[in-house]
Amino acid sequence: MTKKLIEVALPLPEINDASAYDKMPGIGPHPKGIHHWWARLPLPTARAVLFASVVDDPSTCPEKWVTEEAQHTERERLFDIVRRMMGKKLHEHPEIYEEARAEMLKHCDGRLPKVFDHLLEGLHPLEANRLGFEALPAI
Repeated sequence: MTKKLIEVALPLPEINDASAYDKMPGIGPHPKGIHHWWARLPLPTARAVLFASVVDDPSTCPEKWVTEEAQHTERERLFDIVRRMMGKKLHEHPEIYEEARAEMLKHCDGRLPKVFDHLLEGLHPLEANRLGFEALPAI
């Protein structure tokens, strides 16, 4: 089993900033207004977790990225995708979701895994759907 990006590194400052912005009151029409959940996970965090849980870390492919520098360069390329997914008004930029989906498909043989959510009301299923995953209730 290969290590996933989430197990090695993430661009946390950008994820944290986008998540803090997402939790601010009064940022306009937003799914968070549908149902108040005391521990709501910000949408940017859900996107980053889903993406980084599917994408392999470059260190798991030393035959492809031979040096640590090459691995770092590839990791930064993946981080740039995550950083773009942290943008504001992402619904106006569907190409970012398409880019992320295309990258994830490279890492899972062209088929995204199913996402199971025990309540199917959280934001992981919402973002999973936007990224092309099939979201199902965990029974």
